[in-house]
Amino acid sequence: MTASDGKFPDPDPDLVLPADRDDQRPFSRRQLLLGPVGAGLALGLGGLLSSARAAGASTLQHGVPKLPGGVPKRGGTLTAGCITSGSEENLFPGTAAANPDMARCYNLYSYLFYPNSGRNLYPLTPGLALSAESNKDATAWTLALRPDVIWHDGKPFTATDVVYNFQQLWGNSASNWSSAFFVGLVDFKNVKALDKLTVQIPLLAPSAEFPSILGFFNFGVLQEGATPQSIAKNPVGTGPFKYQSFTPGQESVFVKNENYWESGKPYVDRLVINTSFTDNTALLDALRSGAIDLYIAPAPSQAREMLAGKQVQVLEAPSATQPYMIGMRVDKGPFVDNRVREAFKLLVNRQQIVDGALAGFGSVGNDLMGAYDPYYASDLKREQDLDKAKSLFKAAGFEGSTINWPTANAFPGMVESLTIFAEQAKAAGVKINVDIGAAGTYFTDADGAYTRYASQNVWQPSSSLTVNYRSALVIGCPYPDTQWGQQKPGGAQANDLILKAMGETDPSTAESLWHEVQLQQFNEGGYVIWGYYPYIDMAANNIRGLAESGGLNFNMFRFCDGWIA
Repeated sequence: MTASDGKFPDPDPDLVLPADRDDQRPFSRRQLLLGPVGAGLALGLGGLLSSARAAGASTLQHGVPKLPGGVPKRGGTLTAGCITSGSEENLFPGTAAANPDMARCYNLYSYLFYPNSGRNLYPLTPGLALSAESNKDATAWTLALRPDVIWHDGKPFTATDVVYNFQQLWGNSASNWSSAFFVGLVDFKNVKALDKLTVQIPLLAPSAEFPSILGFFNFGVLQEGATPQSIAKNPVGTGPFKYQSFTPGQESVFVKNENYWESGKPYVDRLVINTSFTDNTALLDALRSGAIDLYIAPAPSQAREMLAGKQVQVLEAPSATQPYMIGMRVDKGPFVDNRVREAFKLLVNRQQIVDGALAGFGSVGNDLMGAYDPYYASDLKREQDLDKAKSLFKAAGFEGSTINWPTANAFPGMVESLTIFAEQAKAAGVKINVDIGAAGTYFTDADGAYTRYASQNVWQPSSSLTVNYRSALVIGCPYPDTQWGQQKPGGAQANDLILKAMGETDPSTAESLWHEVQLQQFNEGGYVIWGYYPYIDMAANNIRGLAESGGLNFNMFRFCDGWIA
């Protein structure tokens, strides 16, 4: 059966969802990393990488479920639409933010690795890198790069391009908003090319899951010498489509890359990404009228309606991997008292928000990130307890308080979820004013992102707890909603515990350390993670070949797989 009739194939029985497993234990280190630690850590692709390399690794693994297949028809123009980010939109992967930027970047550029596209996000899928191997203590990693990759301007892709990205782009906060992933971890000056297709990356601290960071959306690989200024004028990548034109907040036009490293792809001649839409109703109307072929990230209520009506095809990822997070700063402001943070976690009716804001798609969350990562603490669960929430608010002197909580329609269900959260808070004696801002600026410094006392975020799923915690929960991280690690007392010790877990190469010890990290976050952290959402997209009934995964919309925006019947 296909996604077009609202039903999806049964998941692969060999792909095990952590929360559904009987033993509730993370996968063994051998399933994540090939070979014993004493012989060096090889990036564990669970057999996928070794078999892909033997076969030449010409194509990436595809997500499930897929739109109807058949023999691909070549040619034509594929048009995707999504909510605009206005004048803030850009073509530079390091400063990509919302869906419009990501949709462009995943088609113009390639990444070293990609999240797995099955139910779980691990093991990783090879991209421009075919393998990664570490030394014994995970303080240095060596990447073997894919041969015969050509840049859009005809130049060969080599190890010097990767070295340039590390040394000139990825460690610079001005050119990469996620640079803090690497600052303090990568020994930038000593990153070097061992030969044309081998890169050595020394680290300043051990990182047992380091390659998983390389799949984060801001780390699209650029050509040696590229700058934000050169990319704005003429972006050059190794992705399936080449640049033709771009008007921020309106439209991007790309053409087929005849030399793309995945043989035979893309199938269409042109890709248009229309980002002129300001509301979901207009997007759905455009899809039904034929003005666009693909609708990126529809409102959950629309997806539910279209599943029932079958007017268009609906793709739903095989697992709900996208965490929805309400953030509270732990170091200063109204939430510095942990009793207040705990009360907010306890007042939430999580299923009610999933049903109301996400139209019943997905599952409840328990205030922890990384539900589909190895070592996730699935034993930690939280139930609503209004009486205890009221008692904690009263004890902290917070009873009757009013909080302004900023939000924006940047991702499906963001505004709706915070609105329901505000209604629930009333029952515990607290008033929340929902402050709706502009989607295009919500995640920027100009709008107070990552300095607000009260925040909201929707996270890109990742293949490891390392990525999740380096994203938002270590000192110096790129997206510190809660400023975890800055709290007094105990912040420094909490930060050190996370770093210790990240560096541990023994699976049993790592499991214990990561559980301790998550227990502390569960009890004292500043996130209310009330739910997980599956990526959902829509397509016109004549579109074929596309798939959904837990990594990002349209299986990391793989429009190169699509064709028009």
